[in-house]
Amino acid sequence: MNVTIIGLGVIGGSLGLAIAQNIPDVCITGYDVPAVIKRARRRGAVHKTARTVEDAVTDADIVFLCTPVSSIISLLPQITLHIRKDTIVTDVGSVKSVIQAAAEKAFRSHGVFIGGHPMAGSEGSGIAHADPLLFQNAVYVLCPGRQKRSAYLKLVHVIEAIGARLLIMDARQHDRAAAVVSHLPQLLAVGMMTLAASENKKDASILQLAAGGFRDITRIASSPFPMWKDILCGNAKEIRTALYDFRSVLAEYDKELRSGSLGQTKRSFKGAKKYRDAIPRSSKGFLHPLHDLFVWVNDEPGVLARMTRVLFTAHLNIKDIELLKIREGRGGTFRISFDTGELAAKARVLLRSHKFKVE
Repeated sequence: MNVTIIGLGVIGGSLGLAIAQNIPDVCITGYDVPAVIKRARRRGAVHKTARTVEDAVTDADIVFLCTPVSSIISLLPQITLHIRKDTIVTDVGSVKSVIQAAAEKAFRSHGVFIGGHPMAGSEGSGIAHADPLLFQNAVYVLCPGRQKRSAYLKLVHVIEAIGARLLIMDARQHDRAAAVVSHLPQLLAVGMMTLAASENKKDASILQLAAGGFRDITRIASSPFPMWKDILCGNAKEIRTALYDFRSVLAEYDKELRSGSLGQTKRSFKGAKKYRDAIPRSSKGFLHPLHDLFVWVNDEPGVLARMTRVLFTAHLNIKDIELLKIREGRGGTFRISFDTGELAAKARVLLRSHKFKVE
């Protein structure tokens, strides 16, 4: 299989590393500026390099466009001139409708375009932060439009091989969902950080108190604007709808705070907990639900290694792990996820036999 990756930043570089490690007999061609290509080849993210886009895509079975949204759109007409009729072209942009519309104009007789969006990333940027495990257990959205599934089975094979969980969506459905769970939170994090910084100018103790929950909520405020500019412009309509809907939520909180009646706010807290707790188990399209265990451990050196060693010895593969709560000096609760209920049940029995507290 010949795979071409155009753009070797965190996503493109991670794709190259993951594909190289998980798919035998693959040849990966990379295209980027010379300095990035050199680092990517040194890391093993690509096997060959190309000096032009034409050279990069001519013999490709699959082409991944891992550049900003505006660049993806400008590349599409150029690529269609040099690919085979059966070449699959996909992208990793966070906005799908504008890219799909551009692809429908560009892809007339050559190539198969499938919009894509891996829900994975890194706080770092560039090939130096590429990670072959970035897509393990991450949701990978495909928006095939009118294409039949048989036309992009090779792409499905690659996505599954790198450990991602496939989710098929309509482009507009994706953009609405992304606006609510990704693009709106980004603006809220930046807004919260902007407000806190402004207040900190009046009272320097503000940011000294900004630990715990505030730091977690605003973590994504560090994301670079150049990357987000294309996303915000490309999905402006859906983001504005999400902002409008969220203003209604805030207005309800304001109304209840003024009246002193917090009945609806109480119900919101209850509903938020219910749906937040359900997120690891959610399933849609080809997305497989995980099966969770909650393990309480003491705060002591080596306890995580001991817990995972028990599972490793029994050949029980952990698909996801998260530290939910911690009390310094006392202990914390881990959420450990498995592919099937049967594996989770085996893990529960095994961990309890080693004196771990498991729910």
